[in-house]
Amino acid sequence: MLFRSTLIALVTVALHAPSVNSAVAANGASEEKGSAAWLAMRAQIFSQVCMGSAPSFADVDAKAAKAGLSETDNGWHMAPEILVDVLDHDGFCSCFMTMQAPDSDAMIGTIHDRLMQDHGAAFSGPNTGLSAVAPFQFGDQEVVSILEPRVFNDENWLAARVSVFGPCQTGVIQGEGSE
Repeated sequence: MLFRSTLIALVTVALHAPSVNSAVAANGASEEKGSAAWLAMRAQIFSQVCMGSAPSFADVDAKAAKAGLSETDNGWHMAPEILVDVLDHDGFCSCFMTMQAPDSDAMIGTIHDRLMQDHGAAFSGPNTGLSAVAPFQFGDQEVVSILEPRVFNDENWLAARVSVFGPCQTGVIQGEGSE
């Protein structure tokens, strides 16, 4: 299954990627794991980098750099565990972000709240809809945020992605199921 194998690959890379950006600690990565500030920083990165570059994802690199992530051979990384990458798969283009989520419900709620704060005018789901799957409409393109809790090596993680129908821009990693 693409999403399980992608998550495992992204988590493994995130756990082993060197931090080349000494400004990361100043950006909030040193906050206590699971604290409100720690959750808010991850929600901000997901909203500004993945959702903020949708639907084309053409400026994901610029947005990731601006958010303080460091470019690696495997995507964009922020110590200790955040990894962001855009993948072309199964007829979709998705910006994936993996992050630890000690309390998955709190992480999902914080991300959804941030998406509504930053992109709420484009939200096209029901007022009582699930925050784990949230559709947004940017012009004629539907963009869907999908937040999936996972467990890896006995730790809680969140596989967050923003997906659009259709192929990614040239230069994006081709995932399983892509042409």
